[in-house]
Amino acid sequence: MRFSQFFGGLRRSRGWSREILLAGLALGFGCALMPVLIFLVGSSALGRYEGAGIGRMFQSLYGGLESGSVASWIVLLGPYGLYLLFRASWLWWRVSAKLA
Repeated sequence: MRFSQFFGGLRRSRGWSREILLAGLALGFGCALMPVLIFLVGSSALGRYEGAGIGRMFQSLYGGLESGSVASWIVLLGPYGLYLLFRASWLWWRVSAKLA
């Protein structure tokens, strides 16, 4: 399946199925790619330190989720939160354009 077919189907889907799909994609991004990106940006900006690694980053993230760390939950839910923020601002912009 090509990306254009996938995103074309996403545009045609409506309602809850689209929200569930986008939430799954955002949570997958938060679980899989955000820790890698945080590690790469941190090691390039601050330099590597002893004991640093992508595996250790995942271990600390998921360990923080178990203990209830707010930072770990922000990393996990951040992409979906940004999507919701973008969607709310887009709806606010559309409603304010109708009122003007």
